[in-house]
Amino acid sequence: MIQIVIRFLGFQSSVVNSEKTVATIGGMLAIFCCFYTTIYFTGAAGSVAILPSMGAAAVLLFAVPHGQLSTPWAFLAGNLFSAIVGVTCAKFIDATFLAASLAVALSILVMHLTRSLHPPGGATALAAVIGGQTIHELGYWYVLMPTLINCGILLSVAMLFNNLFHWRRYPQSFMHYQSVGYHPDTRRIKMQHIHEAIRRSDLVIDASDEKIKHIVDLADAIYHEELITQFVLELGAFYTNSKPGRQWSVRQVIDQREHADPSLHLVIYRIADGERKGSTDSCTLQEFAEWANEKMRPKQKILSKNV
Repeated sequence: MIQIVIRFLGFQSSVVNSEKTVATIGGMLAIFCCFYTTIYFTGAAGSVAILPSMGAAAVLLFAVPHGQLSTPWAFLAGNLFSAIVGVTCAKFIDATFLAASLAVALSILVMHLTRSLHPPGGATALAAVIGGQTIHELGYWYVLMPTLINCGILLSVAMLFNNLFHWRRYPQSFMHYQSVGYHPDTRRIKMQHIHEAIRRSDLVIDASDEKIKHIVDLADAIYHEELITQFVLELGAFYTNSKPGRQWSVRQVIDQREHADPSLHLVIYRIADGERKGSTDSCTLQEFAEWANEKMRPKQKILSKNV
C-alpha cells in the first residue's frame, strides 16, 4: 500500500549532498544578482511581479541543469516569447481575468510551437498582465528589461557556476557521456540496476533522451558486472541455456584462457547436446556467462548385472 501511494505521489529519489549544496548556493547567487537588477529597472513594486518567474527558472538551472526544460534555448526563448505574449494580452484585452488566462494559455502554445517549453515562462507571461502599473508602463520594454536582462544574468551565473564542478555541465551539451563499449540487451535490467546507475552517475535526472540512454546503458553495465562477479566457471562442467525447442543447447567447458578483463577471458567448450552436437567452439567469459542459464550434471547410467 505504501509503495502504491509513493508511486501515485511521484516521490523523488534523493540526490547526493554535494548536489544539494551546489544547487542551493547557485540559486542564491543567481537570485541575488537578479534582485538588484530588477529593482534598478522597475523598482520594488515591479520586482515583486517578475522575480517569482526568475526564482522558478533558478530551480531548473541549478537543481536540474541537465534537464531538457533547463536548456539555454528553452530558458531564453521560453521567457522572451512568453513576455511578448503577456504584454500583448495586457495591452489589447481590458478584462484582467481574461487577459491573464489567455497570456498563460498562449505562452504554453507558443513555447510548444517553438520547442522552448520552460514552465517559468507561464509566470513571466502572467506577470506582464497582473504586475501592476509599473510593469504596464514598461510596455514591450518589459521583454528587454527586466526579462532579457534577468535571463542574461541567470544564464551567465548558471554557465559559470555549474561548470566549476566536474559532475555538472551547463548547457547539457557540455556533458560527455562515457560509452559502455557494447550494444546492451536491456530486457533483463531490473529497477535496482536503474537506481544504482542513477546513484553512480551523479546526475540530476530530468528525462531527456540522452540522459535516459546513458542511465540505461550504465544500468546494463552494472547488470553485467554482477553477472560476471557471481558466475564461477568450472572446467569440465556442463551448462545449458534452458531455451525451448531447437535453441536448447548444452555446453561442456574443456579449457579456458584466463584474463582479468572478462571481455578478453576466453572459454573453450564442446557442445554436448543440441544443435551442432559434438563440435567445439569458443567465446569470452562475458558471453558465456550471459548464455548460461544454469549448471547441469549428466545423469549416471545404472548398470544392471546379471546374477
